[in-house]
Amino acid sequence: MKIEIVVDRRIERLYEEYMTFIESLRGKTKEERFELYESMTRKLYPHATKTVHLEDQLNEDRKDYQRKFKEWFFVVCKSSFSNGRFGETCFELYKKEILKKSKNDKCSSKIYPHKVILALGLMGLLEGVKDNYSHSKENPHGYYYKVDEFRWIELMNGVSKGNTTLSLDVEIDWSGYEDWYGERQYETITSMSVEPKIYEQAKTYLEKYNEYFSTTTLKADEKKHFTDKWFAARAVSAIAEHDTYHMLRHSDDSEDNDDEKMIYNAGRYYTCLTNMHGDIRRELRIDGEPVVEVDISAAQPTMLGLLLRERHPDVKSAWLEHCVKGDFYEWIGSILLGRKITPDERKVIKVLIMRMLYIAQRPTEKKDNTSFETYLKKYIQEKNPSKKENLGKGKLFKSFDFILMSYLKTDEPRLYELIYEHRTKLKKVRRRKPTATGRTTKMRNDLSMEMTKMEVEYMKRVLAVIAPDVKYFYTIHDCIGCKASDVEKVKQAMLAVAKEMFNATINIKLERGTGETIMDDFKFIPEEVVMKKGKKKAA
Repeated sequence: MKIEIVVDRRIERLYEEYMTFIESLRGKTKEERFELYESMTRKLYPHATKTVHLEDQLNEDRKDYQRKFKEWFFVVCKSSFSNGRFGETCFELYKKEILKKSKNDKCSSKIYPHKVILALGLMGLLEGVKDNYSHSKENPHGYYYKVDEFRWIELMNGVSKGNTTLSLDVEIDWSGYEDWYGERQYETITSMSVEPKIYEQAKTYLEKYNEYFSTTTLKADEKKHFTDKWFAARAVSAIAEHDTYHMLRHSDDSEDNDDEKMIYNAGRYYTCLTNMHGDIRRELRIDGEPVVEVDISAAQPTMLGLLLRERHPDVKSAWLEHCVKGDFYEWIGSILLGRKITPDERKVIKVLIMRMLYIAQRPTEKKDNTSFETYLKKYIQEKNPSKKENLGKGKLFKSFDFILMSYLKTDEPRLYELIYEHRTKLKKVRRRKPTATGRTTKMRNDLSMEMTKMEVEYMKRVLAVIAPDVKYFYTIHDCIGCKASDVEKVKQAMLAVAKEMFNATINIKLERGTGETIMDDFKFIPEEVVMKKGKKKAA
């Protein structure tokens, strides 16, 4: 069917170059052409068993083949030459998107994307495979190619970065990071620099990680602890080395990352910074300046309070009042413990609040005779990751849940009803990967989706306000990172948009780098794990 698609003008320019290249192919003999095809196939597809060729593009009688090739050319190039995926190809990604849009299995063939990549190689844009990904049935990704940037710059010289609308006979409407929201964040991340001492620490961590895991078997929680740091170290190294692919690559590949949490539906923009520890992020530099992160204090509880007020304008909520005041977690701590809380206790309570709001089970109804303070103290002191996690999901949370939900039921009944409704009327969603026991679905509390939609709409409005005056920025959910010199502009925009959208004054906080703990983040192996490894060897 005929549809309108928006493409970068640069991709139009690539197609013009392709048509010129096709004319040059016609001037060669068939033997000469196949010699080129075979050479480039070996270079771009190391595991290929058949030669990829462009002979159907030279036959004027085969207009249907040429039309399909043109459709795929725009699809593949729009993804592979977008800033977020520069040089990356993923045929399973193309296939998934096409099947979803067209419901036509014939559109899922890899033949045409293969031909497009071959053409780009013959045009001198692709130098060869950079990273070779697995092509097993369970993990059929694609290849990541080295792009000849001199050739790219030569072809793009004088070409506008603007978009244009084309009418094509295609079965899909391909999307990616094509809007200014994603492009500006790409420009920010690629303008970042890393202090040399931090880069060296990150590189050392990566080397030790590879060496350690090749000789040691760890439990899942221990492996996750090290792997999270590995992603941060890889991101720091990518920024320092200007490795565009890993700069923009998001690290979260967890089994619970179901379809509804994927970036395209949530509207959030994920990069290598997303899962990076804040202390590390804030030690980076943007355009040579220190990074400052501006965010909403207690963002998700604030959004919940605003949603409550939207539904019940006449209800006065202490929950929202303390969010606006900026002492929300301290207030929750006083309800639970009847005293001021420590910084360590605040961190745990923050995690428990998120679990209480978004967990997919009914509120705890049975009182625990052991005090919440006892469980909290035990949790903070526990060093064993497995025991700590079990406590966090078990008695500590149940005690917390009972006390706080009981308080809301009595003192904030409308808020209690809102949370209770979402925790009891659950939705079944498909997991991206089956669990170890073979479960392919799970129940979902949709309150998190409502909060995320509010947050995304708010953040995009803020970015639209700052866009003319703030050149560099990145987002981490409710947080905007920027140069120190742009902080006041970002802060005032966040306050103004909140007033406009919610008719509310929200609490904004600033986070700056201290340089005090950054080096500790890349210390490799905790002492207790080193000892455990030694015992294994001795045995």
